[in-house]
Amino acid sequence: MALDLYKKFIDDLVEQCDCIYARRVREKLLWPNTAAADLVRQNKVIESLNEENRKIVSEILQNARNSGMHDVLVYLSEQMELSGLRIVIDGIELPVEPFDTSMFYDWIARCNNDTWPDEK
Repeated sequence: MALDLYKKFIDDLVEQCDCIYARRVREKLLWPNTAAADLVRQNKVIESLNEENRKIVSEILQNARNSGMHDVLVYLSEQMELSGLRIVIDGIELPVEPFDTSMFYDWIARCNNDTWPDEK
Protein backbone atom coordinates (compact mmCIF):
# COMPACT_ATOMS: atom_id res chain seq x y z
CA MET A 1 0.00 0.00 0.00
CA ALA A 2 2.74 2.49 0.91
CA LEU A 3 4.68 1.63 -2.23
CA ASP A 4 1.58 2.19 -4.37
CA LEU A 5 1.10 5.60 -2.75
CA TYR A 6 4.74 6.48 -3.42
CA LYS A 7 4.37 5.52 -7.08
CA LYS A 8 1.14 7.50 -7.36
CA PHE A 9 2.83 10.52 -5.72
CA ILE A 10 5.64 10.46 -8.30
CA ASP A 11 3.29 9.77 -11.22
CA ASP A 12 1.04 12.64 -10.12
CA LEU A 13 4.08 14.92 -10.25
CA VAL A 14 4.88 13.65 -13.74
CA GLU A 15 1.37 14.68 -14.79
CA GLN A 16 2.11 18.19 -13.50
CA CYS A 17 5.08 18.63 -15.85
CA ASP A 18 3.21 20.28 -18.70
CA CYS A 19 4.07 23.97 -18.59
CA ILE A 20 1.08 26.13 -19.52
CA TYR A 21 3.41 28.99 -20.53
CA ALA A 22 5.35 26.71 -22.85
CA ARG A 23 2.15 25.47 -24.45
CA ARG A 24 0.79 28.98 -24.87
CA VAL A 25 3.97 30.14 -26.59
CA ARG A 26 4.25 27.02 -28.76
CA GLU A 27 0.61 27.26 -29.90
CA LYS A 28 0.59 31.08 -30.05
CA LEU A 29 -2.25 31.25 -27.53
CA LEU A 30 -2.19 34.88 -26.55
CA TRP A 31 -3.47 36.25 -23.27
CA PRO A 32 -6.60 38.41 -23.52
CA ASN A 33 -5.92 42.13 -23.99
CA THR A 34 -7.63 42.67 -20.65
CA ALA A 35 -4.85 40.72 -18.92
CA ALA A 36 -2.23 42.33 -16.72
CA ALA A 37 0.23 44.66 -18.44
CA ASP A 38 3.10 42.18 -18.20
CA LEU A 39 1.04 39.54 -20.02
CA VAL A 40 0.12 42.03 -22.75
CA ARG A 41 3.86 42.76 -23.18
CA GLN A 42 4.51 39.03 -23.38
CA ASN A 43 1.86 38.74 -26.11
CA LYS A 44 3.80 41.27 -28.19
CA VAL A 45 6.97 39.20 -27.89
CA ILE A 46 5.15 35.96 -28.71
CA GLU A 47 3.53 37.58 -31.76
CA SER A 48 6.95 38.70 -32.99
CA LEU A 49 8.38 35.17 -32.98
CA ASN A 50 8.35 32.92 -36.01
CA GLU A 51 7.28 29.30 -35.55
CA GLU A 52 10.82 27.98 -35.00
CA ASN A 53 11.61 30.62 -32.37
CA ARG A 54 8.29 29.97 -30.61
CA LYS A 55 9.26 26.31 -30.47
CA ILE A 56 12.67 27.17 -28.99
CA VAL A 57 11.21 29.56 -26.39
CA SER A 58 8.61 26.92 -25.52
CA GLU A 59 11.37 24.37 -24.96
CA ILE A 60 13.24 26.83 -22.73
CA LEU A 61 10.12 27.43 -20.66
CA GLN A 62 9.40 23.70 -20.36
CA ASN A 63 13.00 23.00 -19.34
CA ALA A 64 12.79 25.73 -16.69
CA ARG A 65 9.64 24.15 -15.23
CA ASN A 66 11.19 20.69 -15.24
CA SER A 67 14.33 22.06 -13.61
CA GLY A 68 12.29 23.67 -10.84
CA MET A 69 10.37 20.48 -10.18
CA HIS A 70 13.61 18.51 -10.16
CA ASP A 71 15.22 20.95 -7.71
CA VAL A 72 12.28 20.66 -5.30
CA LEU A 73 12.52 16.86 -5.42
CA VAL A 74 16.28 17.03 -4.81
CA TYR A 75 15.60 19.20 -1.76
CA LEU A 76 12.88 16.86 -0.47
CA SER A 77 15.14 13.83 -1.00
CA GLU A 78 17.98 15.51 0.89
CA GLN A 79 15.67 16.44 3.75
CA MET A 80 14.35 12.88 3.90
CA GLU A 81 17.84 11.47 4.04
CA LEU A 82 19.49 14.05 6.30
CA SER A 83 16.72 15.40 8.49
CA GLY A 84 14.14 12.64 8.69
CA LEU A 85 11.50 14.43 6.65
CA ARG A 86 8.63 12.11 5.84
CA ILE A 87 5.66 12.42 3.51
CA VAL A 88 2.43 11.01 4.90
CA ILE A 89 -0.72 10.56 2.80
CA ASP A 90 -3.95 9.49 4.51
CA GLY A 91 -1.93 8.41 7.53
CA ILE A 92 0.42 6.23 5.48
CA GLU A 93 4.09 7.16 5.39
CA LEU A 94 5.62 7.01 1.94
CA PRO A 95 8.72 4.84 1.74
CA VAL A 96 12.09 6.55 1.36
CA GLU A 97 13.97 5.38 -1.74
CA PRO A 98 11.94 2.19 -2.16
CA PHE A 99 13.87 1.32 -5.32
CA ASP A 100 17.26 2.41 -3.94
CA THR A 101 17.04 5.54 -6.04
CA SER A 102 16.20 9.08 -5.05
CA MET A 103 12.79 10.62 -5.52
CA PHE A 104 14.11 12.94 -8.23
CA TYR A 105 15.64 10.00 -10.10
CA ASP A 106 12.33 8.13 -9.98
CA TRP A 107 10.55 11.25 -11.25
CA ILE A 108 12.99 11.68 -14.16
CA ALA A 109 12.67 8.00 -15.07
CA ARG A 110 8.89 8.23 -15.10
CA CYS A 111 9.02 11.47 -17.13
CA ASN A 112 10.96 9.41 -19.69
CA ASN A 113 8.23 6.74 -19.68
CA ASP A 114 10.35 4.14 -17.87
CA THR A 115 8.37 1.46 -16.07
CA TRP A 116 8.64 1.07 -12.34
CA PRO A 117 11.41 -1.40 -11.35
CA ASP A 118 8.89 -3.75 -9.74
CA GLU A 119 6.81 -3.81 -12.94
CA LYS A 120 9.58 -4.83 -15.34
